[in-house]
Order: sequence, then C-alpha cells, then structure tokens
Amino acid sequence: MTLLHPAAASAAAEDDAAIPLLSVDRLKAYYRLKLFGIDREVRAVDDVTFAIGRNEIYGLAGESSSGKSTLIKTIAGAIRPPLAVETGSVCFNFSDGTRDIYRLTPRELGEIRWKRLSYIMQGSMSVLNPVRRIRHSFTDFALPHVPEKGAAFAERIGRHLERLHLERSVLDAYPHELSGGMRQRVAIALATVCGPEFIIADEPTTALDVIVQKGVLAMLRGIQRELGSSVLFVTHDMAVHANLTDRLGIMYAGRLVEEGRTRDLFRQPLHPYTRHLISSLPQIGDDTPKKGLEGSPPNLAAPPSGCRFHPRCPLAIDICRREAPPMVAVAPGRRVACHVVTASPDAVAPAMEEVRP
Repeated sequence: MTLLHPAAASAAAEDDAAIPLLSVDRLKAYYRLKLFGIDREVRAVDDVTFAIGRNEIYGLAGESSSGKSTLIKTIAGAIRPPLAVETGSVCFNFSDGTRDIYRLTPRELGEIRWKRLSYIMQGSMSVLNPVRRIRHSFTDFALPHVPEKGAAFAERIGRHLERLHLERSVLDAYPHELSGGMRQRVAIALATVCGPEFIIADEPTTALDVIVQKGVLAMLRGIQRELGSSVLFVTHDMAVHANLTDRLGIMYAGRLVEEGRTRDLFRQPLHPYTRHLISSLPQIGDDTPKKGLEGSPPNLAAPPSGCRFHPRCPLAIDICRREAPPMVAVAPGRRVACHVVTASPDAVAPAMEEVRP
C-alpha cells in the first residue's frame, strides 16, 4: 500500500508545477461584533494575496494578533459568525479538479476535508478525545475517506503509525497515557493518513521542548516529501521557519508585508518588521542585548491610516502615515509592502543599523 497520491507524480511535470495548489486572491475576512450596542468591524485579514506551489512548505509568521489564525480558518473554510468573508477567493487546484472553497456546499467541503485538505491543530488535545482510545479517533476521521474497511483499514492505520515511528500499541491508549511528543505525532498521523494534497499546520510544535520539537519537525518534513503534499505552516517561531519552510510570508495587523524564499528573507530582510523579527533570534556567542520592538500591534477595529506598521516603524516617512503601501515585486519570487523599500531598497539596511541600540 502506498499513500502517494496522483498530485505527487504530476508535480514533477513542469506544466503542473507552474500551477499553484493554493491561490488566495484579495481576501478580506472581518469579525462583525456588537459591543454595548455599537457595531464593530475587526479587520483581521485585509486584502491578502498569495499562492502556494505543489510539494512546497510555505511558512506564515508574525506576532500575536497579526491575523495568522484567522487566515488559516478562512483557507480551511472554517468560517463561523462573527467571522465573515467580505471579498476575495480561496481556490485549490487538486488532482481531481479546482475547488473554490467558498462555492462548496457543506457536504462538498466535508468530502474534501482529510482526504484532500487536512489540518494539524494547535495542541494535540484539541483533536484527540480524552475519553476515547486513539483508534476511535482514526475511525472517526479517516474511515469515511479511504477505500479500506475492517482489517484492511486497521492494517493501513498500523503501517502509517510505523512510518511515523509510533508503535501500533498506541491505538489502544488514551490520550493522557501518551507523552506530549507522542500525542503530537498521533495528531500528525491523523492529518496525513488519508494522503491529503494540502496540509495546514497551526503551531504544531507549541509547548514541546526543543528536542521533541526537532523530531516532530523532521517527521513532518519526511511525511510531506513522501506524500508530495503542500504545507501551510503557521508559527511565530522564526527559528522553526528557518529550518523547515521553503518560502515565507510575514503578516502584520491583518496584512501580508513581505514574502519570498525563506533563505532570502533571513539573508536580506527588506521590510523593517521582518528585520525586527529576525534580529530577535538569539545567536550562539552573541552577548549583545536584544531590544524589543516598541509599541504594540494596532487595534484592528480602528487600524491606523496608511501603513499599519508606521506607528512602530523607525523608518516611517510622511507617505507611510497617509497611504497603505501596495505589495510590490522587487525581485523574482520576492514581494514587499513598504514605501521606503520600494523607493530605495539599498537604504533600508544602513538605516536599521543606525536605530539599533
């Protein structure tokens, strides 16, 4: 038995590789709230456009309240009031056809979940029922989406667990009987047992120690390569992105502010916010005191005019306060939304050095 789906084979062809598996176009998703009789609109995702290729791990980074969690909810089609999609589209080019996620009926959406589109939730206990054995979780999630039944289904699950370095005996365990790392491996096994083409991973290594985290990430990379899946990996941990993702998008206050190959962003970050995120990483032998980014993310119910980062940006100029910068391609595969960068990209690095303590 193999879990390699047809998309993995076709991804090797140049024509198919040129077609992104996921296309997000001008997406706006707002929370509509009524507090003390006053209507409020929280612009959690505001005009976001990006694409993810086949067999690619795309990272999404940004501090809390940047809109990452809301974005992945809208991509997964998990939209419940008060969250509503205002405009934009989310399209998947699966091996059996294209799906506009917002044009699917609840039944059609249920048919592609786990089989085509899968989700690794933040915290394994969010997906594992504490009063049921692990095998029952596999039955609930996977059985409706695979051809095997009975003993053949049990064998498929067992072999998949072994592929992820888990003993078959974990199927008879309750979640509380497993360590945090083992539970997270089980959560990844649940998300990948049907051979999905696209996997959303929402902070899958949160609360794990560094050694366990390394093993879980290596396992995720291995199963992604074996399946030929694409992964949208969400975490605020820039060190994880540096070691795992192929391309990286930086979010701030509901908007994408920079995007490019991960190694390029780490070697030469362009947006001032990206530079602050990367400079916050500790380095062995570097005793230089780290300075946090002053201020706080803006209130998305009343965001600042112009660039949303300008109240905290050391390089802000007058136009930053008046006009929101468009996302501009500055090199092949590299985009940034910053007036200063697009006007004079070579001036950003020296200017940032001057404002460091």
